[in-house]
This record gives sequence, structure tokens and C-alpha cells, in this order.
Amino acid sequence: MKIRKEIKIGFLIVVASALLFWGLNFLKGDNIFGVNRTFFALYDNVEGLNVSSAVTINGLKVGKVKSIKFDPENIGKITVEFSLEKDILIPDSSIAEIYSLDLMGTKGIQIKFINSKTYYSIGATIKSSAEQGLKEQVSKQVLPLKIKAEELMGSMDSVLTIVQYIFNKTNRSNIDKSFASIQEIFKNLKNTSITLDTLMKSEKNRLHNILANVESITLNLKTNNEQITNVLNNFSNISDSLAKSKILSTINNANNAIETVNHILQKIQRGEGTMGMLINNDSLYNNLNKSTADLDKLLIDLRENPKRYLHYSLFDFGKTIVVDESGLQKEKEKAAKKNKKNNDSSYNGVNYKIQIKSSTEPIDNNSKEFKGLKNIVEYYNSERYKYSVGVALSMKEAQKLQDSLRVLFPDAFVVAFNGDKQISISEAKNILHN
Repeated sequence: MKIRKEIKIGFLIVVASALLFWGLNFLKGDNIFGVNRTFFALYDNVEGLNVSSAVTINGLKVGKVKSIKFDPENIGKITVEFSLEKDILIPDSSIAEIYSLDLMGTKGIQIKFINSKTYYSIGATIKSSAEQGLKEQVSKQVLPLKIKAEELMGSMDSVLTIVQYIFNKTNRSNIDKSFASIQEIFKNLKNTSITLDTLMKSEKNRLHNILANVESITLNLKTNNEQITNVLNNFSNISDSLAKSKILSTINNANNAIETVNHILQKIQRGEGTMGMLINNDSLYNNLNKSTADLDKLLIDLRENPKRYLHYSLFDFGKTIVVDESGLQKEKEKAAKKNKKNNDSSYNGVNYKIQIKSSTEPIDNNSKEFKGLKNIVEYYNSERYKYSVGVALSMKEAQKLQDSLRVLFPDAFVVAFNGDKQISISEAKNILHN
């Protein structure tokens, strides 16, 4: 039996259409020959999600979105129907989340498994959620930076306002003057450092000696550490003894004694008792003064006229001198002449001068350092040149001369000489009094 040509062509068309239908569905992810499990999910927003969008588990595609439509029972909600391969079981706590498949905004659904021993049945509505889009995520990340940038701009604006105020015309002038002053300060510091360097070089030996002395002192302290410790222990013992002593009672006794003395002094001041009468009554003083004068006359008369009071034929004590008021005056004049004679002996090499300067190098007599004084005497003593002026034969005259010279030379002081040799003040006094 021969098949007609039309039948063959029709059969080929049917087979080709079936293959085309199967191919298109296969490309869409549908397997018309396989058995799929259908589930639903409710969303508030499905922006970017389309029919045939992929459904994945841990990145593996296991199904696709079959339809997207408004839910008639929940106003504003969108129902998404999607199918999974028949061997995929979904635990009943899992979540169907809409997420971004790429940077272009293509969306899909990923099933987030939650460990559970029970599973969703076919046609069940799965819990849903939606991942934030790239725009929302970027906005969320950039928002803090935006806020900080706005705060920074505000701070910069305030800073620029302050800087503009600081660097106005008047302040710029002041700043220029300040920099000029700073430059002058650095210049002075440079000069000071040069001077200090010169000083350190010139005084190098003295500094070395000072450091050597300090080292010697520290060595002595180290050597005598035990003795110093003993001294400190002794002070500690003394302080302990003082702490244990009855200082309070001693102070109280002293206060009582002071009060007693104060009471006695008040009585004396009021003229009570013998001491009070002695201090406050002039008659007793006058009587004692008169008695002393009479006793002085008696002693002079006894010395000059001993035979008035002692009579021995074997001895002659000299002539008789009448002592009265005029005689006492003569004795005083005699004593004054004797003192003048002693004072005249001060010319015998002993004198006082006023030292006004001292130097390691000699100074010319016409130098301005002497402030116009003449008759400057130079002498060398104790490795120094010393300069004095004036001559006094008594310490009293020397002190007067010293006081007058201290107007020009505040450090002037009295020095003593025996001839050309400088001696101490005490030696000069001993020579003059002997």
C-alpha cells in the first residue's frame, strides 16, 4: 500500500510543530514530558521579576516562574506561581526570596532552606521575602557618607568664615608683624647661642673643674653613705624622742612662767615693790650717781694722797694733792692728753683705707671705672689687683669715709694696713690699743 504524498507532508508538519513546541518550552525551562511541582508565594513588590524567571536553590536552577498576578483575596498583594522539579522537597519553614541575578536588575527567586522534618505540599503558599535591590543597597550604604559629607561641608563653611575673619586686613598686618617679631627672636636666639658657645669655650676649664668638684662631692657622699645613714638614723631617733617627750606639758609650763614674768613686769611698771621703785623713782638713781661720783673722788684722793689715810714714818708717799671738782676736771684733761698721745701713735704705720675695686687684671688710674676719683692706690694681694682710696687713723673715721664712698661704689669696705702690708681689722685694733 502506497502512502500518499500529502499524508507524508502532513505528518512531517505535525512532527516539526511538536518538536518546535517542545524546543520552545525547553528553552523556557519547561519540560512538557516531565512532572513538575507547583507552589505559590505572595509579595508586596515583584519589580524586575518576570514569567520564566529562574527559581534556584543555593545557586542551582531547579524551576521557573509560571505566572505573576494580583491576588484576589489580598488587595495589593501579588501572587507568584512557580514550579519545581518533581524530586525537590521544600521544608515547611523555608522562604522564597526575590533576589537580583545580575547588575542589570534581572530578578529571580531563591529558596532558602530551613532545617525541618516536614515539607510543603504541592500547591502550598511558601513564606516570602524580597532582597533589597542594588539601588536600595547602594543608597543604604551611601546615606551615612552623604550625612557626613553634609556635616563636613557645614564645618568647612564655618572654618572658611573664621579663616576669612582672621585674615582680614588688620589681622594680616598683625600677622606680618608677628612673623617679623618671630624672625627677630630667632636672630636673638642665634646670637645667644653664639655667645653661649663662646662662653662654653672660654670657661671650659672652669666647667671641667666644677664637674670634677661635683664628682668629688658625689664620691664623698658614696664613700660616707654609711655615716650619712647613721646621721639620718640619729635624727630619726631624736625625732622619735621628741615625739615621745612631754612637749605639751613643757609648753604649758613655759606659758605659765611667761604669765608669771608678765605679772611681775606689770607690777614693776606700776612702781610696786623694790624693783618698781628703783626703775620708776629717779631719786634713787640720782643718789647712786652722786655716791659713785663721791667714791670716784675718794679713790683719786686715796691714790694721790695715801699719807692722809696711812701714816708710817718709814715711808713717804709723795706730795699732797687736793681733789675737788676742779681737781677731777684736771684728771680728766690729763687722761684726755694721754689718750691723744695713744691716738698719735696710730701714725706709726697703722692706718685704714677703703677698698673700692678688685680685678684679675690691672686697671689704669684714669679708667672710667674709678668714676673720676684721684689718688687711687694699687696693691697686689691673693693673685688679684686691689684698689683703695683715702687714709683714716681710726675705725670711726674709716667707716664715715666708707659710707660716703658707697654712693659711688656700693661694695666698698674698710681694709687695714701696717705700713705697706695689709693686715686684718682685728690685728689693727690690737696694735692701736696696745
